[in-house]
Amino acid sequence: MIEYKDFSFHPCDPAQTDWTETLFMIFSVPQAGISGNLYTLARPNLGICHSSIEIHKGICLEPWKIHHNDAQMHLACPKDFSDFSLANGLTFKAHSARDFHFTYESLDGNCALDLSFKGVCDPFDPHDPDHNPLIGGAQVAGYDGWNNGHMEGKGRITGWLNLRGKSYEVDCIDGMDKSWGARRDWGNKGATWVQVGLGEDLNAFMVFGLRFENKEVVYGPFNYGFVSVDGERRPLVKATMRAVRTAMLVMRAEVTFEDDRGEVYEAVGTTVAAAPWYNFNPSSAAFQTLMRWESGSRVGYSHIADFAGLGYLSEGMADLHDL
Repeated sequence: MIEYKDFSFHPCDPAQTDWTETLFMIFSVPQAGISGNLYTLARPNLGICHSSIEIHKGICLEPWKIHHNDAQMHLACPKDFSDFSLANGLTFKAHSARDFHFTYESLDGNCALDLSFKGVCDPFDPHDPDHNPLIGGAQVAGYDGWNNGHMEGKGRITGWLNLRGKSYEVDCIDGMDKSWGARRDWGNKGATWVQVGLGEDLNAFMVFGLRFENKEVVYGPFNYGFVSVDGERRPLVKATMRAVRTAMLVMRAEVTFEDDRGEVYEAVGTTVAAAPWYNFNPSSAAFQTLMRWESGSRVGYSHIADFAGLGYLSEGMADLHDL
């Protein structure tokens, strides 16, 4: 069961130097083609953290085309992960297990935001059998960040964004996560984090494994997920996804998912904004895409983020036979 206290640092052995806690939220301004995220990785026993704020507009095939990219390492770790301010200008405060607030003002003055997250359903714990009937298959191959303590939330994100002198109203439904536990980050894994938005009352979340076959990305197995219908969260028992991409960025995706009551959903997504995010963690890359999802008469917006360790990416995509 996820509680408000899970936003704080969790008890651990002070000698455990690889103990890690992360906090992540993704957001968008679909009508302007803007996609962004806020990420912090803390190692409290080392007294340091890393924080990355990344915002892009439209499709950016190369990282240097991203419109705001602020990643700073070895910031002082906050004392309380539920209420903190970092030297990069990011602040966070949790109000409950479902509701929290971010602000940010970049050191160069090019970006500022004020965003509130209010859960549209209760947060999801993939390691709680009451939340996830697939708990035996919830391990994401090689990904300690998902396999230790973990929460996934979906909420309405409201507020404002000021980006290089232009102001935008933010009002979207998208995802967040929080993780805690011992982890090594050495780039040996891949997985995808999928948010499907289909309007005010129907939204879903899924995690799939990610592997390479002949330099093509294949999604699977399905690890876990949930669907939120009118605020009621139901676990998923089956899901599939396939996608077409350019330069590792998803351009079109098809998903099918089934909840524990046997209700089956299908959706097709087309890309509104996309960018490769190479600095959320020095070991890995994320390929983030804001999707316009359609299912029958339903339309909504949310994200796909394909995560791949840089070593794993090389194994799947580099021409290693040329060595």
